[in-house]
Amino acid sequence: MAAIPNQTSEFADFVRTFTEATSRLQETHVALSSQVERLQAELAEANERLRRSRSLAALGEMAAGIAHEIRNPLGAIGLNAELLKEDVADRPEALASVDKIRRAADRLDRIVRDVLSFARDTRVHATPTSAAEIFELAASDCEAVLAKEGIVLRMAIEGDCRLSADGPLVAQAIANLVRNAAEAMKSSDVREITLAAREARLRTADGTRREFIVLAVEDTGPGIPSEARERIFNPFFTTREEGTGLGLAIVHRIVDAHGGMTSCADATRKLANGNAGARLELSLPLESKKVAAADGVSLGEAVRRRIGGNQQVHANAG
Repeated sequence: MAAIPNQTSEFADFVRTFTEATSRLQETHVALSSQVERLQAELAEANERLRRSRSLAALGEMAAGIAHEIRNPLGAIGLNAELLKEDVADRPEALASVDKIRRAADRLDRIVRDVLSFARDTRVHATPTSAAEIFELAASDCEAVLAKEGIVLRMAIEGDCRLSADGPLVAQAIANLVRNAAEAMKSSDVREITLAAREARLRTADGTRREFIVLAVEDTGPGIPSEARERIFNPFFTTREEGTGLGLAIVHRIVDAHGGMTSCADATRKLANGNAGARLELSLPLESKKVAAADGVSLGEAVRRRIGGNQQVHANAG
Protein backbone atom coordinates (compact mmCIF):
# COMPACT_ATOMS: atom_id res chain seq x y z
CA MET A 1 0.00 0.00 0.00
CA ALA A 2 3.01 2.32 0.50
CA ALA A 3 3.56 2.44 -3.27
CA ILE A 4 0.22 4.11 -4.01
CA PRO A 5 1.39 7.71 -3.38
CA ASN A 6 4.29 7.21 -5.82
CA GLN A 7 1.96 5.74 -8.42
CA THR A 8 -0.38 8.69 -7.94
CA SER A 9 2.51 11.12 -8.37
CA GLU A 10 3.73 9.32 -11.48
CA PHE A 11 0.23 9.34 -12.94
CA ALA A 12 -0.08 13.06 -12.21
CA ASP A 13 3.27 13.71 -13.91
CA PHE A 14 2.11 11.64 -16.88
CA VAL A 15 -1.13 13.59 -17.14
CA ARG A 16 0.73 16.89 -16.87
CA THR A 17 3.27 15.84 -19.50
CA PHE A 18 0.49 14.61 -21.79
CA THR A 19 -1.43 17.86 -21.34
CA GLU A 20 1.65 19.96 -22.10
CA ALA A 21 2.44 17.87 -25.19
CA THR A 22 -1.18 18.18 -26.38
CA SER A 23 -1.08 21.93 -25.84
CA ARG A 24 2.17 22.21 -27.81
CA LEU A 25 0.74 20.08 -30.61
CA GLN A 26 -2.35 22.29 -30.69
CA GLU A 27 -0.20 25.43 -30.88
CA THR A 28 1.90 23.85 -33.63
CA HIS A 29 -1.26 22.88 -35.52
CA VAL A 30 -2.62 26.43 -35.32
CA ALA A 31 0.73 27.87 -36.44
CA LEU A 32 0.99 25.43 -39.35
CA SER A 33 -2.62 26.08 -40.39
CA SER A 34 -1.94 29.80 -40.41
CA GLN A 35 1.22 29.33 -42.45
CA VAL A 36 -0.58 27.08 -44.95
CA GLU A 37 -3.31 29.70 -45.39
CA ARG A 38 -0.69 32.40 -45.94
CA LEU A 39 1.19 30.26 -48.46
CA GLN A 40 -2.04 29.43 -50.29
CA ALA A 41 -2.90 33.12 -50.50
CA GLU A 42 0.58 33.98 -51.81
CA LEU A 43 0.45 31.17 -54.37
CA ALA A 44 -3.02 32.25 -55.51
CA GLU A 45 -1.71 35.79 -55.99
CA ALA A 46 1.32 34.50 -57.92
CA ASN A 47 -0.90 32.36 -60.15
CA GLU A 48 -3.12 35.37 -60.83
CA ARG A 49 -0.04 37.32 -61.95
CA LEU A 50 0.89 34.43 -64.24
CA ARG A 51 -2.64 34.36 -65.71
CA ARG A 52 -2.48 38.09 -66.35
CA SER A 53 0.92 37.71 -68.06
CA ARG A 54 -0.48 35.07 -70.40
CA SER A 55 -3.45 37.30 -71.26
CA LEU A 56 -1.24 40.32 -71.95
CA ALA A 57 1.11 38.31 -74.18
CA ALA A 58 -1.78 37.03 -76.30
CA LEU A 59 -3.52 40.40 -76.38
CA GLY A 60 -0.33 42.13 -77.46
CA GLU A 61 -0.06 39.98 -80.57
CA MET A 62 -3.73 40.44 -81.42
CA ALA A 63 -3.62 44.22 -80.80
CA ALA A 64 -0.63 44.66 -83.12
CA GLY A 65 -2.46 42.90 -85.97
CA ILE A 66 -5.61 44.96 -85.50
CA ALA A 67 -3.69 48.23 -85.21
CA HIS A 68 -1.86 47.62 -88.49
CA GLU A 69 -5.13 46.80 -90.23
CA ILE A 70 -6.72 50.03 -88.95
CA ARG A 71 -3.77 52.27 -89.74
CA ASN A 72 -4.02 52.11 -93.57
CA PRO A 73 -7.72 53.07 -93.94
CA LEU A 74 -7.26 55.63 -91.16
CA GLY A 75 -4.49 57.27 -93.15
CA ALA A 76 -6.77 57.36 -96.18
CA ILE A 77 -9.50 59.04 -94.11
CA GLY A 78 -7.08 61.73 -92.93
CA LEU A 79 -5.72 62.36 -96.42
CA ASN A 80 -9.18 62.64 -98.00
CA ALA A 81 -10.32 64.94 -95.17
CA GLU A 82 -7.45 67.29 -96.03
CA LEU A 83 -8.43 67.26 -99.70
CA LEU A 84 -12.09 67.80 -98.84
CA LYS A 85 -11.13 70.73 -96.62
CA GLU A 86 -9.77 72.58 -99.65
CA ASP A 87 -12.95 71.91 -101.63
CA VAL A 88 -15.28 73.29 -98.95
CA ALA A 89 -13.11 76.18 -97.79
CA ASP A 90 -15.86 78.65 -98.77
CA ARG A 91 -18.65 76.72 -96.96
CA PRO A 92 -18.37 77.18 -93.16
CA GLU A 93 -20.85 74.44 -92.17
CA ALA A 94 -19.22 71.82 -94.40
CA LEU A 95 -15.77 72.97 -93.24
CA ALA A 96 -16.80 72.46 -89.60
CA SER A 97 -17.92 68.91 -90.41
CA VAL A 98 -14.59 68.18 -92.09
CA ASP A 99 -12.74 69.48 -89.03
CA LYS A 100 -14.74 67.06 -86.84
CA ILE A 101 -13.71 64.19 -89.12
CA ARG A 102 -10.06 65.24 -88.92
CA ARG A 103 -10.14 65.52 -85.11
CA ALA A 104 -11.76 62.08 -84.81
CA ALA A 105 -9.17 60.62 -87.19
CA ASP A 106 -6.35 62.20 -85.16
CA ARG A 107 -7.73 60.68 -81.96
CA LEU A 108 -7.96 57.26 -83.58
CA ASP A 109 -4.40 57.66 -84.82
CA ARG A 110 -3.20 58.37 -81.27
CA ILE A 111 -4.97 55.23 -80.06
CA VAL A 112 -3.35 53.16 -82.82
CA ARG A 113 0.08 54.55 -81.88
CA ASP A 114 -0.50 53.61 -78.24
CA VAL A 115 -1.57 50.10 -79.25
CA LEU A 116 1.54 49.65 -81.40
CA SER A 117 3.69 50.95 -78.55
CA PHE A 118 2.11 48.34 -76.30
CA ALA A 119 2.69 45.53 -78.82
CA ARG A 120 5.92 46.65 -80.49
CA ASP A 121 8.85 44.27 -80.88
CA THR A 122 11.10 45.99 -78.34
CA ARG A 123 14.32 44.16 -77.44
CA VAL A 124 15.30 43.50 -73.84
CA HIS A 125 19.05 43.99 -73.26
CA ALA A 126 19.95 43.21 -69.65
CA THR A 127 23.11 44.88 -68.31
CA PRO A 128 24.36 45.67 -64.79
CA THR A 129 22.54 48.73 -63.46
CA SER A 130 21.07 50.11 -60.22
CA ALA A 131 17.88 51.63 -58.89
CA ALA A 132 19.63 55.02 -58.68
CA GLU A 133 20.56 54.95 -62.38
CA ILE A 134 17.05 53.88 -63.39
CA PHE A 135 15.45 56.61 -61.26
CA GLU A 136 17.75 59.28 -62.69
CA LEU A 137 16.80 58.29 -66.25
CA ALA A 138 13.09 58.35 -65.39
CA ALA A 139 13.36 61.70 -63.59
CA SER A 140 15.15 63.24 -66.56
CA ASP A 141 12.44 61.94 -68.91
CA CYS A 142 9.68 63.45 -66.71
CA GLU A 143 11.44 66.73 -65.89
CA ALA A 144 9.09 68.89 -67.96
CA VAL A 145 5.93 67.28 -66.51
CA LEU A 146 7.19 67.64 -62.94
CA ALA A 147 8.07 71.30 -63.45
CA LYS A 148 4.76 72.10 -65.16
CA GLU A 149 2.68 70.50 -62.38
CA GLY A 150 4.85 71.83 -59.53
CA ILE A 151 5.61 68.34 -58.21
CA VAL A 152 8.40 67.65 -55.72
CA LEU A 153 10.29 64.45 -56.55
CA ARG A 154 12.07 62.55 -53.77
CA MET A 155 14.21 59.41 -53.81
CA ALA A 156 14.57 56.85 -51.01
CA ILE A 157 16.96 54.01 -51.88
CA GLU A 158 17.89 51.42 -49.25
CA GLY A 159 21.36 50.04 -49.95
CA ASP A 160 22.99 49.64 -53.37
CA CYS A 161 19.97 47.99 -55.06
CA ARG A 162 22.06 46.78 -57.99
CA LEU A 163 20.61 44.34 -60.51
CA SER A 164 20.80 43.13 -64.10
CA ALA A 165 18.09 44.70 -66.25
CA ASP A 166 17.41 46.80 -69.35
CA GLY A 167 17.89 50.15 -67.60
CA PRO A 168 16.32 52.43 -70.24
CA LEU A 169 13.34 50.11 -70.64
CA VAL A 170 12.70 49.91 -66.88
CA ALA A 171 13.19 53.69 -66.67
CA GLN A 172 10.44 54.03 -69.30
CA ALA A 173 8.15 51.97 -67.04
CA ILE A 174 8.97 54.17 -64.03
CA ALA A 175 8.42 57.31 -66.13
CA ASN A 176 4.98 56.02 -67.14
CA LEU A 177 4.10 55.59 -63.46
CA VAL A 178 5.39 59.09 -62.64
CA ARG A 179 3.26 60.64 -65.40
CA ASN A 180 0.21 58.72 -64.17
CA ALA A 181 0.87 59.96 -60.65
CA ALA A 182 1.22 63.55 -61.89
CA GLU A 183 -2.14 63.25 -63.64
CA ALA A 184 -3.75 61.79 -60.50
CA MET A 185 -2.51 64.69 -58.33
CA LYS A 186 -3.90 67.54 -60.44
CA SER A 187 -6.53 68.36 -57.80
CA SER A 188 -4.28 67.74 -54.76
CA ASP A 189 -2.88 70.59 -52.69
CA VAL A 190 0.17 68.46 -51.77
CA ARG A 191 2.05 67.22 -54.81
CA GLU A 192 4.92 64.89 -54.03
CA ILE A 193 6.22 61.74 -55.69
CA THR A 194 8.67 59.40 -53.99
CA LEU A 195 10.78 56.92 -55.93
CA ALA A 196 11.79 54.19 -53.48
CA ALA A 197 13.88 51.04 -53.82
CA ARG A 198 14.74 48.13 -51.54
CA GLU A 199 15.73 44.48 -51.63
CA ALA A 200 13.04 41.93 -50.69
CA ARG A 201 12.52 38.18 -50.68
CA LEU A 202 9.23 37.45 -52.48
CA ARG A 203 7.27 34.38 -53.51
CA THR A 204 6.99 33.66 -57.25
CA ALA A 205 4.44 31.77 -59.34
CA ASP A 206 6.28 28.45 -58.90
CA GLY A 207 5.94 28.72 -55.10
CA THR A 208 9.59 29.49 -54.37
CA ARG A 209 11.00 32.61 -52.71
CA ARG A 210 13.59 34.68 -54.57
CA GLU A 211 15.49 37.91 -54.08
CA PHE A 212 14.07 40.96 -55.86
CA ILE A 213 14.76 44.67 -56.17
CA VAL A 214 11.47 46.44 -55.51
CA LEU A 215 11.10 49.80 -57.30
CA ALA A 216 8.17 51.86 -56.02
CA VAL A 217 6.45 55.05 -57.17
CA GLU A 218 4.38 56.63 -54.39
CA ASP A 219 2.24 59.76 -54.76
CA THR A 220 0.04 62.02 -52.62
CA GLY A 221 -3.02 61.78 -54.84
CA PRO A 222 -6.47 60.41 -54.02
CA GLY A 223 -5.33 56.78 -54.34
CA ILE A 224 -6.60 53.87 -56.41
CA PRO A 225 -10.11 52.55 -55.66
CA SER A 226 -10.05 48.99 -54.33
CA GLU A 227 -12.34 47.79 -57.12
CA ALA A 228 -9.88 49.08 -59.74
CA ARG A 229 -6.68 47.61 -58.32
CA GLU A 230 -7.12 44.22 -59.96
CA ARG A 231 -7.69 45.85 -63.34
CA ILE A 232 -5.29 48.79 -63.58
CA PHE A 233 -2.64 46.80 -65.46
CA ASN A 234 -5.21 45.49 -67.97
CA PRO A 235 -5.01 47.00 -71.47
CA PHE A 236 -7.59 49.69 -72.24
CA PHE A 237 -8.70 50.04 -68.62
CA THR A 238 -8.61 53.63 -67.40
CA THR A 239 -10.38 55.76 -64.81
CA ARG A 240 -9.72 58.96 -66.81
CA GLU A 241 -11.92 60.59 -69.41
CA GLU A 242 -8.98 60.81 -71.81
CA GLY A 243 -6.36 58.19 -72.56
CA THR A 244 -6.25 54.68 -73.97
CA GLY A 245 -5.50 52.83 -70.74
CA LEU A 246 -2.32 51.30 -72.19
CA GLY A 247 0.30 53.08 -70.06
CA LEU A 248 0.20 50.61 -67.17
CA ALA A 249 -0.23 47.64 -69.53
CA ILE A 250 3.08 48.64 -71.15
CA VAL A 251 4.63 48.85 -67.67
CA HIS A 252 3.37 45.34 -66.92
CA ARG A 253 4.84 43.91 -70.14
CA ILE A 254 8.25 45.48 -69.46
CA VAL A 255 8.35 44.12 -65.92
CA ASP A 256 7.02 40.72 -66.98
CA ALA A 257 9.68 40.41 -69.69
CA HIS A 258 12.30 40.82 -66.95
CA GLY A 259 10.74 37.98 -64.95
CA GLY A 260 9.32 40.48 -62.46
CA MET A 261 6.00 41.29 -60.79
CA THR A 262 3.72 44.33 -60.38
CA SER A 263 1.47 45.36 -57.50
CA CYS A 264 -0.35 48.40 -56.11
CA ALA A 265 -1.51 49.62 -52.69
CA ASP A 266 -2.20 52.76 -50.68
CA ALA A 267 0.71 55.06 -49.84
CA THR A 268 2.79 53.90 -46.87
CA ARG A 269 2.66 57.21 -45.01
CA LYS A 270 -0.30 59.11 -43.59
CA LEU A 271 -1.22 62.14 -45.67
CA ALA A 272 -2.32 65.35 -43.97
CA ASN A 273 -4.55 66.29 -46.91
CA GLY A 274 -6.75 63.24 -46.30
CA ASN A 275 -5.75 61.50 -49.53
CA ALA A 276 -4.91 57.80 -49.44
CA GLY A 277 -2.14 58.20 -51.99
CA ALA A 278 -1.04 55.37 -54.26
CA ARG A 279 2.02 53.14 -54.28
CA LEU A 280 2.84 51.04 -57.34
CA GLU A 281 5.67 48.54 -57.04
CA LEU A 282 7.75 46.88 -59.76
CA SER A 283 9.66 43.88 -58.42
CA LEU A 284 12.62 42.84 -60.58
CA PRO A 285 14.73 39.69 -59.94
CA LEU A 286 18.05 40.43 -58.27
CA GLU A 287 19.95 37.55 -59.89
CA SER A 288 21.17 38.27 -63.41
CA LYS A 289 20.45 34.67 -64.46
CA LYS A 290 16.74 35.33 -64.03
CA VAL A 291 16.93 37.90 -66.83
CA ALA A 292 19.47 36.12 -69.02
CA ALA A 293 16.77 34.20 -70.91
CA ALA A 294 15.19 37.50 -71.95
CA ASP A 295 18.43 39.19 -73.05
CA GLY A 296 18.30 40.37 -76.66
CA VAL A 297 14.79 39.10 -77.44
CA SER A 298 11.54 40.95 -77.92
CA LEU A 299 9.17 41.71 -75.05
CA GLY A 300 6.59 39.31 -76.43
CA GLU A 301 9.13 36.50 -76.86
CA ALA A 302 10.53 37.09 -73.37
CA VAL A 303 7.05 36.83 -71.89
CA ARG A 304 6.33 33.65 -73.88
CA ARG A 305 9.59 32.07 -72.70
CA ARG A 306 8.85 32.96 -69.12
CA ILE A 307 5.31 31.55 -69.33
CA GLY A 308 6.64 28.38 -70.96
CA GLY A 309 9.18 27.98 -68.17
CA ASN A 310 6.52 28.37 -65.51
CA GLN A 311 4.29 25.84 -67.27
CA GLN A 312 7.19 23.37 -67.26
CA VAL A 313 7.74 23.95 -63.55
CA HIS A 314 4.08 23.23 -62.82
CA ALA A 315 4.17 20.14 -65.05
CA ASN A 316 7.19 18.78 -63.21
CA ALA A 317 5.58 19.51 -59.86
CA GLY A 318 2.51 17.55 -60.91
